[in-house]
Amino acid sequence: MNLKMGNQFFNNVQIPLLWGKRAIIQDKKNRLSVIDLSNPKAKLEVLADEPAPGITFEPSFAGFKILRDGVPLYSYDPTEKRLESLSLGLPDCQISPWSIRIGSNQFSGNSISGFGVGIAVSENGISVGGPIPQGLAQLAI
Repeated sequence: MNLKMGNQFFNNVQIPLLWGKRAIIQDKKNRLSVIDLSNPKAKLEVLADEPAPGITFEPSFAGFKILRDGVPLYSYDPTEKRLESLSLGLPDCQISPWSIRIGSNQFSGNSISGFGVGIAVSENGISVGGPIPQGLAQLAI
């Protein structure tokens, strides 16, 4: 996939931003979508800044929370393009026109090419350019 997200250029990258086990992508209208890859079959959770059809969510002050079995996993603020982990143990992630912010780290003006994952975020840290981790569902766009 080739796309621009948060002033980063992702060329020939399968997953531009992997937040835990969720692929984050942005369309040409700057709307974010979040796809859960933790199960054998990928599941769309956020589609173009809105809760995906059939997903369990609840409104919050600045957006909505995605739930699984009644437990809030993360919140998403579509105005700020900000994901906040509620029970996933991940740093916050925000995509602006100028950068991608993960926790206190800012990425701006980078070109990432030819990797399975452009930027990977885990409970242990951040990596740039790497293979797709084992056990994730295939992302097909």
